[in-house]
Amino acid sequence: MVFEHKLGELMEKSIVFENAPEQHIYAKIIYHVSNLGLLVLIMGFILYIFGVLTPLVPLEELPKYWSLSLTQFLEKTGAPTGWRWTAMLGYGDVIPFLGVTILASVTFVCFLALLFSFLQRGAKVLAFIAAMELFFILISASNLIQISH
Repeated sequence: MVFEHKLGELMEKSIVFENAPEQHIYAKIIYHVSNLGLLVLIMGFILYIFGVLTPLVPLEELPKYWSLSLTQFLEKTGAPTGWRWTAMLGYGDVIPFLGVTILASVTFVCFLALLFSFLQRGAKVLAFIAAMELFFILISASNLIQISH
């Protein structure tokens, strides 16, 4: 115990740790975009619950669809799949998807900011890694590559 205490004191005196500027950028983006996404999600849900926007599936009818398979649910409700929800943002039960999308985009926005930061300071390898991350995020989100089971 005494050894651990002395080792801890020695490490505190000898190691000075500073976060890289990119870590601060990343953290700020996560904080702000996550808060924005949560706000949009909550506001969309409030608009849905209080009936400000007409839902695609009326709230009182929702329980009758709970036992259906996904295929049956989509057939009976006309609910959007893929990115088709973007054309249906006028519906109260679709608009919360916007908040979910903002939350899901946090990583993309962070890596985009990192890419520009790395390019600005000439860190070519890190910029390449960030660009590859962005590429794979875009490919995944675009649904261009589909893997079936």
